Amino acid sequence: MSKLLPPDANALKNVQKLCEITDAYASSDELDALFVDAFKEIISWHRKNNEFYKTLTKDFDLEKLKSVDDLKELPFIHANFFKMHETISIDKNSVTEHLTSSGTSGQKSQMFFDEWSILSARRMVKFIYDEVGFNTPEQVANYLLLAYEPLKDFKVGTTNTNIFLTSFSKPKEVFFALRQTAGTHEFDRFGTVRKLQEYAEQNLPVRIHGFPSFMYFTLMQMKEMDIKVQLHPDSLVMFGGGWKGYANKEISKEELFSLINEYLGISPSRIRDAYGSVEHSIPYIECKNHKLHVPTYSRLFVRDVKTLEVLDYGQSGFMNFVTPYITSVPAVSVMMGDLGVMHRASECSCGAQTPFFEVLGRAGVSQNKSCAVSASELLKKRGV
Repeated sequence: MSKLLPPDANALKNVQKLCEITDAYASSDELDALFVDAFKEIISWHRKNNEFYKTLTKDFDLEKLKSVDDLKELPFIHANFFKMHETISIDKNSVTEHLTSSGTSGQKSQMFFDEWSILSARRMVKFIYDEVGFNTPEQVANYLLLAYEPLKDFKVGTTNTNIFLTSFSKPKEVFFALRQTAGTHEFDRFGTVRKLQEYAEQNLPVRIHGFPSFMYFTLMQMKEMDIKVQLHPDSLVMFGGGWKGYANKEISKEELFSLINEYLGISPSRIRDAYGSVEHSIPYIECKNHKLHVPTYSRLFVRDVKTLEVLDYGQSGFMNFVTPYITSVPAVSVMMGDLGVMHRASECSCGAQTPFFEVLGRAGVSQNKSCAVSASELLKKRGV
């Protein structure tokens, strides 16, 4: 296999060096310096190849970028921007993946990836899976994907990710819970329960990936049918994508993990949640203590919901992620619609050297209300 290189290996040498770090949760002054050098390169890349980004950052003095903290002054792009606009920093012929967000309604983000960007993000997942012991390419496993079965030209990013995750063991069978039906998708709850029963009888590890909402619906169906199975002890559950259009049915993570353990026999240590988005395709995967650590390939600023000033650890606000790896789209500083709080690495005993964050919720339209919930209202509701 040929070495993975950015589109301009000379101009982006520090970007490449950062993305080749195998210790996904390392932290040091040297790595911070490398992160800053990589950011100088990627800002220059996008300014050179993207007129929109050049204009957006015209007042940001690259010569004054000396530390990671200085990146808080770099103009960010809100994730919703990509729902309304398409902007790339590469030739259209270099686009290898065109993915969309997985929202159940409304406009979807349109994101474009060149080979370097998509393969670098996937390599980060491999480095993380190596670290947590989930990369077992010689182990045969069955897969239950709580995700959309691909249609022709299907571009939803979560499905792309879930299919990629089947590469970390040898798939014997892959079953999609959201089955394609006449050009759309329907959740096959009875088929999913039957498949879990079949998998249990085969006594092979089962890897379950996808939306937590459909795991919950499956477990409730099993409860109604008075069915419990005992899956292989090496089975694994990895959630991603959130509850989307089912926020009004969401239960706590602890309750969901307990139900999985009760009905599928999977230990909570083998159940992990993940955070990510098509607009910011860095993988955030829970550690053994179920904390979402920030990998060395990115940094997080939490911003005040009113002033957008950067807040300290333990304070809640909008999450603004920065990463210098992506060359295809100028999504190097992205403000999410999610609210979160960041904690010091020392507050988790897993051994990761980087801070971790918790997602408090999303400021936006609620299914239980007729209008948008303001960020400050949501934070007040959460008691933070």
